[in-house]
Amino acid sequence: MLFLPGSPELQIYRDYATRMGPTVPPPEMPATTLEELASRYDGFLLDSYGVLNRAEETIPWAAEGVSWLKSMGKKVRVLTNNSALSEEDNRQLLSSMGIPLDAGEVICSGSLLAREKTALGITGPVFYMGLPSGREYLKAAGLETTDRADQTKVVVLASSRGYRMRRIAEAHRILRQEGSLLVVLNPDAVAPRPQGVMARVSGVTARSLARETGCKVALLGKPFGEIYDLALEKLKLPAQKVVAIGDTLATDILGARHAGIDCALVLTGVTPPERAKIEAKSWQIWPQYLLPDLRPPRTVQFL
Repeated sequence: MLFLPGSPELQIYRDYATRMGPTVPPPEMPATTLEELASRYDGFLLDSYGVLNRAEETIPWAAEGVSWLKSMGKKVRVLTNNSALSEEDNRQLLSSMGIPLDAGEVICSGSLLAREKTALGITGPVFYMGLPSGREYLKAAGLETTDRADQTKVVVLASSRGYRMRRIAEAHRILRQEGSLLVVLNPDAVAPRPQGVMARVSGVTARSLARETGCKVALLGKPFGEIYDLALEKLKLPAQKVVAIGDTLATDILGARHAGIDCALVLTGVTPPERAKIEAKSWQIWPQYLLPDLRPPRTVQFL
């Protein structure tokens, strides 16, 4: 999690860490393997970007690791903040890259909109920012959309892609109204892309909108607890039987620890292997394990 000092990405993740508070260091933070984790846990919550894929590029051993876990009878769910796509479109994308997932095995933060809309006080139409696929979350929540500022005070941000810049100005007009609300379906600041590129995503857009308009903000997804409640409901397992695997300390690991779920920091995403322990200490966000990759045990003999 290396960012330039003062960068918006750094500040976003620092804000999440401050908001939720530090985690308790484990007695040790050993390197582990997928086989060792499978001997301890029945359910696996796998992040997508940085663990399984980088956009349309599969991370080495991800497909083999997921396949092996399922062959061992483990319950596998992909738990992702990627709300640019619907859960089914996310599943199909990962499946097209060879990652074996069945219907219902992807849980996206966008699905929290239906669960949380009443608590958030959303009753009328909303202004939507994102890709067409993300509109499935609005449909599931029973929400209509509008482009008129006089018809809504709610902006739903699903993605930093899928709309013209003109919609930023329209969102500003809505969010400057008294009592306005920005609902962020993906709190992530960055997402790994191929060849080591880190792309800014909707968390950065949300921070800019909030600062410039003074609106209220609702963040749905990791690291916040609602998505872990949903995941445990879907798995039908107690937290003690589940392990979360993610690459980002201030979302995947922070959220799992506060949800009472053991977690492994995988070293294929935004946290470089040579700095994993240093970063954990710096952020005061401690995973129980360090996991080099999702390599299954049957491949060890070929190393």
